[in-house]
Amino acid sequence: MNTPSRAEVEPRRSAELVRPSLRRAGPVAVYDTVTEGMTGRQFLRTRRWFALIASAFIFAVACGFLANWQFDRGQQASADNSIVATNFAATPLPIEQALPTLGSYDPSQSWQRVSIAGEYRSDDELVARNRSNGGENGFEVLTPLQLANGSVFLVDRGWVAPSANDPLAPGSIPPAPTGTVEVAVQLRPSEAPQGSATAAGNQITSITLSRVQQEIGGDLAGAFYTGAYGVLTAQSPAAGAGLAPIQTTMPVEDIGTHYSYAIQWMFFGLLGFVALGLGMRSEFRRLNSDDPEERERAADRLRKRAKKPFTDEELEDEEIDGFLPLTRWGIAGGTARAISSPISAPAPSSAPAAVQSPEVFVLEAPPEPRPER
Repeated sequence: MNTPSRAEVEPRRSAELVRPSLRRAGPVAVYDTVTEGMTGRQFLRTRRWFALIASAFIFAVACGFLANWQFDRGQQASADNSIVATNFAATPLPIEQALPTLGSYDPSQSWQRVSIAGEYRSDDELVARNRSNGGENGFEVLTPLQLANGSVFLVDRGWVAPSANDPLAPGSIPPAPTGTVEVAVQLRPSEAPQGSATAAGNQITSITLSRVQQEIGGDLAGAFYTGAYGVLTAQSPAAGAGLAPIQTTMPVEDIGTHYSYAIQWMFFGLLGFVALGLGMRSEFRRLNSDDPEERERAADRLRKRAKKPFTDEELEDEEIDGFLPLTRWGIAGGTARAISSPISAPAPSSAPAAVQSPEVFVLEAPPEPRPER
């Protein structure tokens, strides 16, 4: 082992950085069989970088499609809200005018008010289970209403809570009025089928009108409205209390969420190019680390970083730990602390000390004692 000379030991005792190469950290023994030896931006012509660039463009296109999809959903929600706002409080139309055929229904008729006169067929009453009202699951009571011309229209009379004795069964349901009644309803489309096609007793899982027609059976072939059913808003004469109304306020679809997602997808698409650019910059700096111009740029970046004021986090770490990592100045390993003014170098036998360098203040321990030969 070679004994360090006095000229090497003295600077160490005064806390100086003997080797300038320690002032910045660089990649050590980093080899890439594809790009090693390349200079400038030649690495961009490799297959790997072609793939990365293509991936960034494909990702951006996918994000663009998703952003456009969310934007379209936002526009559709806005159009739906406009339709509901027009229909919700409009004057009721006679059912013959609103639904000229048994299968009639158009999305523009969502929540349209309709007036009907007829008699309830209470014996054919059904209940739809797993229906929420105010955060509680219960049942919706569905009673067919037979018109004077013999056709039958399904009326959703309201919501009832589960029975106290059996949560799988509805509670007490007030009977529908007898005789001729006049009702005002709001149109809703037939629901998509879900669950079992067979009703358990008089319970169904979805208000799918074709299934309801099959469940009721009897003389309804060719006489049942299968395009839409109605949510009751008023009737005369009134029924007994016990059913909660289905919809008391105008439903509004959330538009902002769709537009927010559209903006997020566009941001993600741009973020892919940002990541690609950062990767290109990092690779360029690595491959051109020996280029004089790039080394000068790296030194300039290091000088700017060293001149930045200490952050609150760094000051807090220095106060707690008594030192800062030298990575702030591009030095791999070691610690440092900031001082407000230059101080003189301590005597050789003293503890570690800090001195002012042209750019940073570095704290370095004295070398371990070596046996003299």
